[in-house]
Amino acid sequence: MAQYVELLAQRRPDVVTLAECLSLAAGVERAMLRRTRLRFLPRSTAGVEAELWFSPLVEAAGDHTLLFDPEAAEILRRRLIRHPRPHVEDVRRFTVESHQDARPVTRWFEDMLWADLLPSAAADQHVRSELARVLRALTTGGDSADDLGRWILHYLPRLPAGVRRYDDAWRIQVASSERLGLEPPDDPFVRPPSVITEARALVQRHLSVGVTARSDGVEFSSPPTDGSRLITAPGLRRIRLDVVSVLAAEPDPVRVQLRENQAVRLPMTVLQFLDGDGATTMSVAHAGVASDVVVARSVGSAAYDASCAVLLADGRIALHGRGGVMTGQVPAASPERRRRSLTLSLDGRVLAWAEDGTAVVRDLRTGQERLVSGTSARGELVRVFFTGDAAELARVYAGENRVSVVAGRSTSVVTHGESMGDRLWSSDDAACVASIGLSGTLWIQYGDERDDESTSEALSEGVTAVSGAPDGRIVVWATGDGTVWYRMRANRAGSGVAGSAPWQVTGLAAAHDGRAVAAVGGDSRLLVWQLRGTPTPPRTVALRFCADRVHALSGGGWAVSGTGGPVEVRTEDGRRYHVTPDTQDPLSADEVPAWARGRVLAEVRETPGAGFPELADGMADISAQGVDCLLVRRAVGHPGGEGVPTRGGDRFDGGFQAMLLAAQRHGMRVVVEVEADTELEDIAVHGHSGGLLEDVREWLDRDVDGVCLAHEGDLGDGVLSDVRHLLDGYGDRLLMRMRTTAAPADAVVDFGGRSGGDIGCHVVVPRWDDLLVRGVREGDLGAVRWGRDRSYAADLTSALGLLVSACPGAQWGHTVPERLTVAQRTFAASVLLSLPGCPVLPSSLFQQSALATMARLRRDHLVLSRGTCEVADLGLPGVLALLRRYGDETVLCLANSGQREVRVHIRLDHLVAEENVLPLDLLDLLDGTTVPCSQGSPAVLALEPYGVRWWRLMPAARTSNTGE
Repeated sequence: MAQYVELLAQRRPDVVTLAECLSLAAGVERAMLRRTRLRFLPRSTAGVEAELWFSPLVEAAGDHTLLFDPEAAEILRRRLIRHPRPHVEDVRRFTVESHQDARPVTRWFEDMLWADLLPSAAADQHVRSELARVLRALTTGGDSADDLGRWILHYLPRLPAGVRRYDDAWRIQVASSERLGLEPPDDPFVRPPSVITEARALVQRHLSVGVTARSDGVEFSSPPTDGSRLITAPGLRRIRLDVVSVLAAEPDPVRVQLRENQAVRLPMTVLQFLDGDGATTMSVAHAGVASDVVVARSVGSAAYDASCAVLLADGRIALHGRGGVMTGQVPAASPERRRRSLTLSLDGRVLAWAEDGTAVVRDLRTGQERLVSGTSARGELVRVFFTGDAAELARVYAGENRVSVVAGRSTSVVTHGESMGDRLWSSDDAACVASIGLSGTLWIQYGDERDDESTSEALSEGVTAVSGAPDGRIVVWATGDGTVWYRMRANRAGSGVAGSAPWQVTGLAAAHDGRAVAAVGGDSRLLVWQLRGTPTPPRTVALRFCADRVHALSGGGWAVSGTGGPVEVRTEDGRRYHVTPDTQDPLSADEVPAWARGRVLAEVRETPGAGFPELADGMADISAQGVDCLLVRRAVGHPGGEGVPTRGGDRFDGGFQAMLLAAQRHGMRVVVEVEADTELEDIAVHGHSGGLLEDVREWLDRDVDGVCLAHEGDLGDGVLSDVRHLLDGYGDRLLMRMRTTAAPADAVVDFGGRSGGDIGCHVVVPRWDDLLVRGVREGDLGAVRWGRDRSYAADLTSALGLLVSACPGAQWGHTVPERLTVAQRTFAASVLLSLPGCPVLPSSLFQQSALATMARLRRDHLVLSRGTCEVADLGLPGVLALLRRYGDETVLCLANSGQREVRVHIRLDHLVAEENVLPLDLLDLLDGTTVPCSQGSPAVLALEPYGVRWWRLMPAARTSNTGE
C-alpha cells in the first residue's frame, strides 16, 4: 500500500492531498468530501472527488459515505504530519467542525487518531484517560452499553497501533465482545492471559448453571434444568467452563461454552487398568465418546510403547503408555475416510486399524505406515487384529451372507446367513473364531478347516457379547437374560454356566489362564466369576464410571472402559466444583428407597389461617427455596386435623389432596405423620395392629410417598414389621418414626436387625435435643466427652456406630430443637445439614437464602447426602469437625458453636491418614474460594460466630492460572 500511495502522489497529487486532509475522520460523507476539497484544494475539480471515491485507498464506499482502508489511512496520516504544523492543526479543526454533531463514539475515535498523531506525555495521559472512560461506560451501562460495544468493535481495530498497544484498549474490545456474546478479535500484542480474564469480569454477572452427571458424562444447562445441581459461574451472554476428568492421569481441561437457553452435554470416555484385587493401577480419560478402545497385554519399556489406544469420535487416535501418560497421537484422516477397529500388538509397539476398506499398520517407533489391501469380493473390512506373535495382521470381512477371517493366505468362513463381523472374537492363532450374527446367533468355528460351511456351528441364540482366552482354550458368551456361558475347547460337546449378571452384558473377557471371566453391563460394576464347574457368586468390583467394555490383562488383571465418571468444573473466576455421578450400588427393594437416602425433609403443618389450600397455592415458592420433600405433621389444636385420618369418618378432603397434587407437580415427595396412640388400643384388645395398618393403607392409596409414625413408646412385637411389609407392597415408600424420648442406643431397635428376620423403619429420629441444645448454648459442640458427662459429638459418634448392626440403609433423622434462640436454631439447622441421614427442618427456615443454598448443595453433592461421617477431634471444644467421604470425594464440615470468630488450623494429618501426601487445596463449597494445605503449612480457615462451612479436599493445582 505504501508503494501505491507514493506512486499515486506522483501521478495524481491532488487525490493524495485530498485524502490526507480526510485521514483524521472516522468516515467521510459526500458533503464533507466536497467541503474539504473546496477548503484545501480550491483550484481542483469535482473529478478529484470521484477518483478518490473509487480508488484503492477506500475500503468501502456506500451511497453517502466512504471508509478508508486502515493501512492506507495510517500512511496518509503520516504524510499529513510532514506538512507545516498550522496546516495540520487546520485539518484537525475542520474535521472537528464537520463532525460536531456526530455520535460521541465517532468523535472519540477521531480524538484518539489526533492524540496518536502528535505523541507527548500529555497525549499519553489523555489516551489513558479516554480509554478508561470508555471502559467504565461499557461496564456500567445497559442496552446503551451494548450499542456502544458494537461501535467500539467497529472503530477500535481501526485505531493505529500506538493506541491499540494500551492494555485498556484491548480490555475495551474484550468487554465489548463479551457484552455481545462474541469472541474478541485477534490481539497483535503479547499480553498475559489475566488481561482478557479481568476484562471479561468487568461486564460479567454471576449466573446460575445447572450441572447434571449423566451415565456418559456431564450436562450443563442455562438456565438450570429441573433437578440439576446449581453452580455459579461468571458470564453474560456466554459462560465459559473448563472441565477436567478426575480420573485422567494427565488432566487436560476441555473448554465448554454455554449460551443463554442452551444445554450442552460433554461425554467422557474412561479407561482404567485394575490389578487382580480390583485396585486401579492406571487411568485414562478423554472428552467425547470413543469409537474403539484397545489395550496391549504386555507393554515394553520404550517411550513409544503404548499400553492402550483410544479411537476418538473425530478420527484421532490417542496413545498412552505406562501410567496413563500420553505418548503420541495419530491425526485424523480426511472426513470421508472412516476409521474403525483398532488393534495393538502384544508389546504395544505396532498399531493397526481399518480405514475406508483398507487396513493400515503403523510402527509406533518410526511413525511409518503401510497399507494391507484386501479383495472387495469378501465384503466390507470391519475389523483387524494381530495374531499372537504380531507377525501378520488378520482382517475380518463382512459379506452379504458370511463373515470371513483372513490371516495371511488362509481364510476362515464363520457366520452364514445374517452377519455382523465387527462383533467377533478370535484366538491368537485364528484357529478358534466366534461371531455374533445380526439376529443374535453365536457362530463358532474350531480347527484349521477353511471355506467349509459345515465346520461352522450355531452355538446359542440371543447373544449380546462374546470373548475367550487368547489361546482359544475357552470361549465365553452372554445371553440377553444376563447369563454368562462358557465352553472349553477340550470339551466341545457341552456348555457350562459361569453365573448370571443383573443386567444385559455388554462386554466380556476371559482370563488368559481360562480360570475366570469378567463382565460389564453399562453400570458401575465389574463382575468376576471363577470357573469351577458350577455357578458361583461373582466378585463385584466397584467402578467410578459406567463400564461397557472389559479386556483381560496378563497377570490376572482387567482393563475396563466406559463413560462418565467424576469431573471437576472450573469457572473463569477460579471456582472449582466437583461433580460426582451416583455410582453407589443400588439397595434392594426391601431396603431404603433410593429417593430417601440422605433426603432433607421440610416440616409443614396445618395451622389456623395457613391450611392445606394455602400450602398448595404457595408450593411454587416452597419448591424455589430448595425444598424437595415435605413432612406433613399433625395439626396443632386440631385433633385429627383437616385431612388427617380419623376413625369412622371421611379420611380425606379436597384441601389435603390439592396440596399433595401441587407438591407432585413440582417434583416434591410427601411424607405424612400418622398418630399411632389410638391404634395401640386395638393391639392391646385384639392382639393385632389392624387399625394402624388400615390408616397407613388409606394414606398409601392416596399416593403419599411415606408415613411417619408418631408414638414415643413401645409399639409392641411385630407392629413395625407389619407396617413395613405393607409399605414394601406399594414399592418405593418410606417408613419413618419419631422416638424423640429415646436415646439412639434404645431407638436403634426400630430399624430391625441386619441379619435377623424382622424389618423396621428406614429412618428413626431419636433423642438428640438435650445434648445438642447444651452444646450450642455452652459453645462446646465440638468437645468429645464420654461417660456421664457425654457430649453431643461423642453421642453422635456412638450413634453412627450403632448403624452397623441395623438393617441395610438405616438412617438417623435429626430435628431442630425448640429451646434455642432464632440465631441458634439457624445454626443448629446448618449443623444438621452437615450430618448423614435425614434432617427434618421447619419449612420457615428455608426462607433464609443461606440455608436454602446449603440444602441444595447437600442434595447436589452425594458426599454430603450419602457419604460416611467421621467426627474429628481438633482440640477445639467450640468447633464440631466432621469428615464426610463418598468414593474419592472428601468434604470437611466445620461448625463454630461459639459467639466469636475462630481461626482453625487444619493439618494434612487431620484430613488423611497416609504419610507423604501431596499438597491439597480446600475448596469452599459455599463461595468457591480455595485454601492451600501442605506438609508444614496448615490451612487456616476462618469461621464466623455460629458459622458452618464446607470444604472439599482436592489435589493442589499445578499452576495458579485457571484462565485461558
